[in-house]
Amino acid sequence: MKFTPSAWDIKRGTAVVELAVCLPVIVLLVFASLEGANMLFLRQAVVQSAYETAKSVAKTNGVQSRAVTLGEQVLSSRGVVTPTITFSPNDVQALVPGTPFTVSVSVPGDSRSITGFGPFNGLTIRAQASMIKE
Repeated sequence: MKFTPSAWDIKRGTAVVELAVCLPVIVLLVFASLEGANMLFLRQAVVQSAYETAKSVAKTNGVQSRAVTLGEQVLSSRGVVTPTITFSPNDVQALVPGTPFTVSVSVPGDSRSITGFGPFNGLTIRAQASMIKE
């Protein structure tokens, strides 16, 4: 007795093969989209942190240590716990009013990674904000 597949069996077999070929590509696209969106979110958080830090220390009575704490709080509220915040020049509090300064914030790109591998592994996200001391 010879087995002859029905049309329904052939369609099911075709669907299984198509799924086996397409599923890895679809999963890859989903995870790549999530990682990319996560990096955009991280970049925006770093930009916001640099701006808030600069705005805080630019005030007449601005204190650098409080400004750094504020910048770290902006990032920690978004799940980033390892920022590096630097000032140029180093002592912004001692600047004469009207003098420009720059705040730089950098974080590891994989600090908010979902997968832990990919194109953002080892990347550093940086942002700067420049203001004038009041």
